Amino acid sequence: MATSYTPAFAGVAERLCRNGATDVEIAEILGICVRTLYRWRGEHAAFAAACRAGKALADDRVERALYQRAVGYTARAEKVVTRRGHARPVVVSYEVHVPADVRAAKFWLAVRRPEIWAQAAAAEPKVDIAAIIAERRAYVAANRAEPAEPPHTDNAIDARVPPCLRARPDSAPASRWAMGMSPGRTSRSAAGARAP
Repeated sequence: MATSYTPAFAGVAERLCRNGATDVEIAEILGICVRTLYRWRGEHAAFAAACRAGKALADDRVERALYQRAVGYTARAEKVVTRRGHARPVVVSYEVHVPADVRAAKFWLAVRRPEIWAQAAAAEPKVDIAAIIAERRAYVAANRAEPAEPPHTDNAIDARVPPCLRARPDSAPASRWAMGMSPGRTSRSAAGARAP
């Protein structure tokens, strides 16, 4: 592992940062540990400036890409195709339109204009679950009444009987379906009375 700093490392670090390399990757490529990389940044101003400049360029490139994604863009693309009857493939150039992405636009605006677009965490009230549960339990306890005795009338009994089995006001017999028999069949006693 190389532990001594040379000024050439500043140029290498800047190119790596420009290409989006992390501190761990830069240290690995330079053959040093990450702590040595951080020490070099503190001891050598040129090395620290090169790392900052490279990362700023990478950040600018990502910012441009995010902006393009937020507003949509059209790009040139190429496709290799083989035509019927031709042995050699042909490269066809065409345009691709990438529509605007709403999430990218919201993110862009939240960073650039936070007073308008940032999702304020303060807007949502802090919820204390324990207090809500205690309040609900107190409400239920205060409003809990002893179950009233059902009145002993025929109406109370009828209320517990399913509607299909209740007696009809005109005393008409319940339908065969309500009595448990299918409409096409007769009862057993009636079936036994038939002659074969």
